[in-house]
Amino acid sequence: MNAAVIAAAGITALTIFFLLIEGDGLSEGQARLRTHAMNAGRWALVMVLSWLLIPVTFSQPAPMRLTTVLGLAALIGALMLIPVRWFVRLGGREPSWELRRAKIEVGQLANRLRQSPGSVPPDRLRELADRIRALRTMENLELCDLMAAALEDLIAGAESWNEAGRRSIRIDELSRERWPAEMPPPDFDREEATFRWQLYRAFGQMMEMGTVGASPASKVEFGQLAASLDDYRREDTRAFIDDVQRSARVWAARSSARKPWIASFDFQALGPNGLDEVRAIWGRDAALWGARLEDFDLEAIAEDLSRRASAPKVIDGAAPMAPETA
Repeated sequence: MNAAVIAAAGITALTIFFLLIEGDGLSEGQARLRTHAMNAGRWALVMVLSWLLIPVTFSQPAPMRLTTVLGLAALIGALMLIPVRWFVRLGGREPSWELRRAKIEVGQLANRLRQSPGSVPPDRLRELADRIRALRTMENLELCDLMAAALEDLIAGAESWNEAGRRSIRIDELSRERWPAEMPPPDFDREEATFRWQLYRAFGQMMEMGTVGASPASKVEFGQLAASLDDYRREDTRAFIDDVQRSARVWAARSSARKPWIASFDFQALGPNGLDEVRAIWGRDAALWGARLEDFDLEAIAEDLSRRASAPKVIDGAAPMAPETA
C-alpha cells in the first residue's frame, strides 16, 4: 500500500505543477473564470482518480495487476492530455480580449483584401462581423459598429476611401481609450497625422466626384478640389500632387467621362508612379492615427452608422427584413 500512496502522491504533485503552469497561461490569455474552472476540474478529477484507483489497483492479485495498471494509466493519461485550447474554446476568453483580437483581425483582413481583392472568403468576413456584434455592450457600442461597418463594406466591395479613413482614425481613438498600453504607436505626431489626413480627405473627395456620369457642374467643383491640393504641397507630396492634378485635368477635359477617374483604387490613372506615391504618404493605417477629426468628420461617422442601423437586413439572399425597433 505504501507504493500506492507514493504513486498517488507523485501524480498529485505533477497535477498541481501542471495546474499552476496552465493557470498562468490562461490568465495571460485573458481566459474567463469558467475556463479556469473547467481546467481546474480536469486536474481535480485526475487527483481524485489517483487516490481512489491506485490503491485499488495495487490491491489486485498479481496476475491482474499489470492489466489494471495499464488501464488506469491510460485513463489518467487521457485526462492529463486534454488540450487546454478545448477548454478555452468552451469557456471563452474575456470579452475585452476577444474584442481586441477581433480589431486586429479586421485590420489584417482589410489590408489583405486591399492588396489582393478576393483573397478572403466573404463567409470569413461575415463570421467575424457576427462575432463582433455579439460582443457589443453600451461601453463598446461605437467601436463594434465601426468595425462591423468596415467588414460590411469589404463584403460588398464598396469601401469608400474617406469613410475608411475616418473609421480608421476613430477606431484607433476608441482603442487607445480602451487598451492604452497595448496599442502600437502611430507613425507620426498629431500635427503630421492631421496634415496627412486632410490631404487624404481632399484626395478622397476628388475620387468620389470623379465617378461615371459626372456633370459639367461637378467637373468644375472637381477642378477646384484639384487646385486646393496646392495647400498641401511640400517636398514629400509634390510628385503626388503634380500627378493628381495632371490626371484630373485629362479626365475632366474629356467631352464625356464614361469611366470613373480612379477605379477600384488601383491608382493607375495617376501614372506609373501613382501607387508608390500613395504608399509613400499613406503606406499604413498608422499614418493617420492620432489625426484630429473635425466636427463634420464625426457627424459623417454618426450618419453612416445611423444609416446602417436603420437599413433593412438581408439574410442569406432572402427578402430584406425591416430594421429592429425597440
